Amino acid sequence: MPQSVTRRRFLAAGGGLAATAGIGGLSGCLTLATELGGGSVKVSSKRFTEQEVLGYIAYEALSANTDLNVTDQVGLGGTTTNFRALDTDEVQLYWEYTGTAWQTLPPQHDTVISDPEKLYRKVKAEFEQKHGLTFLQRAQLNNTYVILANPDWAKKTGVETLSDFAQFLQNGGSNLTVALNAEFQSRADGWPGLSEHYGFADDLGNVTVNNIGSGLLYQVIGKGSADVGVGFNTDPRILQFGLRVLTDDKGYFPVYNAAPLVDSETLENHPSIRSLLNAASDGLTTDVMRRLNKQVAIEKKNPQTVAKEYLQRKEVI
Repeated sequence: MPQSVTRRRFLAAGGGLAATAGIGGLSGCLTLATELGGGSVKVSSKRFTEQEVLGYIAYEALSANTDLNVTDQVGLGGTTTNFRALDTDEVQLYWEYTGTAWQTLPPQHDTVISDPEKLYRKVKAEFEQKHGLTFLQRAQLNNTYVILANPDWAKKTGVETLSDFAQFLQNGGSNLTVALNAEFQSRADGWPGLSEHYGFADDLGNVTVNNIGSGLLYQVIGKGSADVGVGFNTDPRILQFGLRVLTDDKGYFPVYNAAPLVDSETLENHPSIRSLLNAASDGLTTDVMRRLNKQVAIEKKNPQTVAKEYLQRKEVI
């Protein structure tokens, strides 16, 4: 649709929705007419459990509360596939992580912003200006790397934060076994960067590092074959094995809050999308997301069913 693409580029060049402010009353009439007349929205997602649940949260919220023709494109592909589809109007929304938007998607940034709200404001402004895409309200869930501890080890040592962990090593803590996947063990912004950031790079002489596949890390830590290891903050196996998440008290890891990323023109034509998805994001914490993921990944429930039940509990649908 050439007209749609042209308008998208116009919005992006003018700084998003603000560029239409001067159109005045005519814009309001057109927007209202389009809103009442319905339209179509394709909802996509990445191809893993959490993203499928988030995708269906958007799909079900819009299907139940609007007259839009909502199309299911959940599980479309990876980050690049979803972003390109949205940027070229093949889909109209998917959930993206603030850290991914900042560090992976164009124009890409190397700096780490550990303040969630500051990062959100920056990616929101940048994507509206450069891409004509709008981030709606960010959820509190943070799907970032975390250092996990076996619960018995954490109780015995009293280690609760990464600063505690560094102090434990600096005080001569020995016979420590760490489980890491190959990527995190070797990449500069993984284990090497973490040890430098918290000041324990020179205190690893008595530490045994075992290279474990990502799928087994949680079980290895939970069953005591390793004392600590790396994982993802919203992974449901944290609940399954009762693992302790060590608080990143000095802000090393990037923030990965999830938020609906929507085509700005679609949002202008159908403004009810904003309030509906903001309501769905509200209260979606890391702990809530772990539990939703657990229902799908461990209890084998359908992600669409899990999403629908979540929205019903919140009285969004």
